This record gives sequence, C-alpha cells and structure tokens, in this order.
Amino acid sequence: MKMHAGLILGFALMAGACSAPAPETAPEAAAPEAAEPAPAETPDAATETDTAVQPEMNPIDTMDDTCGMAALETYVGQQASAIPEAEMPENTRVVGPDDQVTMDYVPTRLNVLTDAEGVVLSLKCG
Repeated sequence: MKMHAGLILGFALMAGACSAPAPETAPEAAAPEAAEPAPAETPDAATETDTAVQPEMNPIDTMDDTCGMAALETYVGQQASAIPEAEMPENTRVVGPDDQVTMDYVPTRLNVLTDAEGVVLSLKCG
C-alpha cells in the first residue's frame, strides 16, 4: 500500500513539473498614462529580419578576390546559365533566393547569387 502511495505522489510531482507556470500579475499602483502599449509588429517588419541570401557585398568580400569573381563580373544582369562552365572556378555554387546553403566560409568558393528567374544579381567569395 505504501508503494502505491509513493508512486501516485511521484506521478503527481512529475505532472506538476510539466505544467506551465502561473502568469505574473502586474502591480496595481502603476499610473495609467505611464503604461503605453508596445507597438504591434507588422508582417512586413517580421520579413525584414528574416535571413535570406542577400546580393549585397559583405565587407570581407571587398578585401581580396580570392575566388575569381572579378573575371565574371560582366555576367551580372545576365542569366547564370550564360556563364560558360569552363570560366567558373571548380567549387562555384549558383544560389537562388530560396536555396539553402551552408554557412561555412570558403575563401576560394565563388557564389553566383541569382533571382527567381536565374538572373545573376551579384558574385561573392565564400
């Protein structure tokens, strides 16, 4: 009988540990004009902070051309498929706006950043 009581108590303690904490109550002495509501976040503001492939140059990209991007700058504004395979460095990756890529930095890797139609927006090392 004591064993059953111990099991029930153990389950009750585990269930209590899994429940959400009680909400905190605000102090009642606060002045009404002192409490202004926080500005509501609009959907547009949320998308501005989303991480996505950005065609802008990072400061590290302007230091040295370690991937051969200067030789291909004439293709910016053209279809990525127009770049001859022989002109691209061995570890080139063509990246579209919805493509997932690794975040590791490889100085000799050329990234060809394109829009949804495959037009080259910019070139970056890394």
